[in-house]
Amino acid sequence: MLFTRDPAGTVSASFESVELGLLRLAASQLIELLLAAETHALGTSADPALRRLLPDAYPDDAEASAEFRRFTSGDLLDRKLGNARVVLATLGEEPLDEIADEPLEPLLDDRFEVAPTPIALDAVGVQSWLRTLTDLRLTLAERLQMSPDGEQHLDADEAPLLSSIYEWLGMVQESLVYAIDR
Repeated sequence: MLFTRDPAGTVSASFESVELGLLRLAASQLIELLLAAETHALGTSADPALRRLLPDAYPDDAEASAEFRRFTSGDLLDRKLGNARVVLATLGEEPLDEIADEPLEPLLDDRFEVAPTPIALDAVGVQSWLRTLTDLRLTLAERLQMSPDGEQHLDADEAPLLSSIYEWLGMVQESLVYAIDR
């Protein structure tokens, strides 16, 4: 996968089926996480990933943070949800439950090789992708218990997989940034 930009400004890339599945799953899970945030007071979420995605504006002043959140949280959540939905639509959205139940083994088997799937992004799509990739990486960084210096502190069976996904999403994001910067 490598993003390129044509003279008209359209940014495009081709993704392997396993990459598409991973991006769909990640974007779907982000949507589920953000929808869960709508069901309770945002500042009180027990999920550290939500607190990372929707931080307090005034960490040392709970009252000011609550007041700021009262006026901004709905719009922020709507924008994050909208961006993630744009990514899903670009990838050929599938129902969330079908993505989660999809086995990975056939996608990894060489006998089931499928030609890469091209995607094309306009300026709005590029911004949605950049923002969603950032949200996905922030969520994974929290799940991996990454410190500000980038050191991972999660010591669990899923840590190597989550770390690989975090790094891969970073490469996707970097490729997209380079494409629009040229």
